[in-house]
Amino acid sequence: MATRLVTCYIAVCDLCGTTTDYDGFTPHLDSAEEAVRYITETAFGDDGWTLTPGGVLVCDTVTDDAHEAVHEKAGKRIPTPGPDAMCVTFPTTRPDHDETRNAA
Repeated sequence: MATRLVTCYIAVCDLCGTTTDYDGFTPHLDSAEEAVRYITETAFGDDGWTLTPGGVLVCDTVTDDAHEAVHEKAGKRIPTPGPDAMCVTFPTTRPDHDETRNAA
């Protein structure tokens, strides 16, 4: 049985050490740069892993506060409203508006 040693590179999350993407797949590439580029850009577009300006690589597999804070800061998540947020609902028609009068 023939075998050979193959060296490859995989992305590793700096926060939790995971190497798999959201689907449980671990991409193996020819260089470190390719591995980071694939996991942050090619594979999943804006929804993939995040590489911070400081060089921290963060996976999208784990959704704890630490991971989500990095993705949110990178603009990949919509921030959740804080405790002081309020919701206002506006009616789509005026209550005094009579649609039958304007039908002509």
